[in-house]
This record gives sequence, structure tokens and C-alpha cells, in this order.
Amino acid sequence: MITASAHRAHVPLNEQASLPWQQQLRLAVRSVDKLLTELGLSAADFGDAPVIDPNFPVLVPRTYLERMRPGDPTDPLLLQVLPAAAERLQVSGYNADPVGDNAAQSIPGLLQKYAGRALLITTGACAIHCRYCFRRHFPYSESAAGRADWSAAVAAIAADSSISEVLLSGGDPLSMSTAKLKRLTDQLAAIA
Repeated sequence: MITASAHRAHVPLNEQASLPWQQQLRLAVRSVDKLLTELGLSAADFGDAPVIDPNFPVLVPRTYLERMRPGDPTDPLLLQVLPAAAERLQVSGYNADPVGDNAAQSIPGLLQKYAGRALLITTGACAIHCRYCFRRHFPYSESAAGRADWSAAVAAIAADSSISEVLLSGGDPLSMSTAKLKRLTDQLAAIA
């Protein structure tokens, strides 16, 4: 078995797709410079130089990068993950919580926007950082549910007989370990 930490630069792209997703994530590109270099591009190829956001860094799996067109600064897959100066613009009418998640939190990590439905923030992790992410400013560190402590959220769901549907979201719930996801789904399945 190839371990990503020992062979990060030595795993050919054509072999990475067969690695477990956790290893693929360890091999992901995590800097603008590396991303552009891999594609034969430079910051000069863009009118606005990419802006680095330490709170929402670049994260691009190599199997995704492999689908981009080298040398093309207009490649739509690249533009989905490449930071842009426009991300920093202050525009009237726009805010850091465009879908109203903060106002919909009944308890940390449990959102209720619609009757009969609850959304549980399971994790802040994703396998790729899309620049249009509408939860990039979500307070994951303050969300007990996002830290794998779902007891309060599960109790609130169990106590509310009007809830008939629970959506798992985040980040990406499938980025959690199988054991954590199973523990959570078992707790939810036990609710009448």
C-alpha cells in the first residue's frame, strides 16, 4: 500500500484515482502557486492576481486537477477553485451568510428553516474548496455538531415530533469516517 505521507510526490496521477479517498485528500494541491504551476500558468495569466484567504485556503484533489485544461486560465474547473480578487469585494446587499444559516440555528449545528425538516451540520470538512461556497464563513468551530458531538442536536430532534426529515450537511458528511457517520445515523435512526 502506498502511503501519501511517504510518497506524496511519487504517486503518478493515473494511480491516484485508485487510492482510498483519504489518501487522495492528503495528496491534494493546497496552494495557489502549486495549482498554477501544475497547469502551466502563472499569476500574470489573470487580470486580478489570485487572493489568498487563510480562512478558506485552496484545496484541490489531484484527480480533479487532472480534468482541468493545462495552460487555460479560463478553464471552468479551475475558476471553481482558484481564489479571485472579487471574493474580497464589499458589495451592498451581500453578506457572509447568504442563505441565513446563522439565523436558522436553533442550537449550535442544528438548522431549522422549514417546517418538519432539520439540517444537521456534521463537519466543516470538504474534499474540495469551491470558491462559491455559501458556508465558507459558517462558525464550524462553535458548532458542537460539527465537532462530532451530536448529543444536543439529536436530543433536540427527538424532542420535536414535528420533524420528519433530517438532512446531513456541512462541509461534506461523507468526509467523516465511516464509524462517526454510522454512530450519527444510528442515533438518528433510533428516533421514533
